[in-house]
Amino acid sequence: MVEIQGWLDPKVATAMRALIRRTLPNVVVEIGVYAGKSLINSALALRDNGGGIIFGIDPWRTKTAVHDMAPEENVSFWANTDLDDVHMACMHAIWEHGVEDQVIIVRATSRVAAQMFSFGRRDEIDVINILYIDGGHSEKASCLDAELYLPLVVSGGHIWIDDTDYPSLQKALLMLRQQCTLIEDFGRTQLYQKL
Repeated sequence: MVEIQGWLDPKVATAMRALIRRTLPNVVVEIGVYAGKSLINSALALRDNGGGIIFGIDPWRTKTAVHDMAPEENVSFWANTDLDDVHMACMHAIWEHGVEDQVIIVRATSRVAAQMFSFGRRDEIDVINILYIDGGHSEKASCLDAELYLPLVVSGGHIWIDDTDYPSLQKALLMLRQQCTLIEDFGRTQLYQKL
């Protein structure tokens, strides 16, 4: 099989699969998919479980990616990457790994996609068992992801957040710590459990 583009620490990948196998989630949500490296990792564990769906949310739009960047990110990389091609690479990886029954791709911003999980209601329903936040890394974007999606995570559910060493993510991390317990710190990726 072709190597999937993207970034995923092998220790984090192993821990993600172990968490899915142990908790048997029905709904996993990943914000920020890129070419699907972590998405496929989780989908394979769901397939091994015999159930569960992962929603992969990413607009795959350069304008959005550059707008939601942290100051320390490589603007040139994102501005010069054909995200339509990356989206198609993600789709091919899903098909190649045979996990299309475990994956729903939502090509939209996380703000727009959040409406799917609240079903358009103001009294949002907690439906997400595991959430992975790796979308826009600006303070505004990361805080919006935490604000919109934390209420949708079930009590006792788990939240992964990536690139925790970025100064622009510190406010979002504070929001997590107010509602969750830090379970494990992998250096640049942290795992929380919602109270």
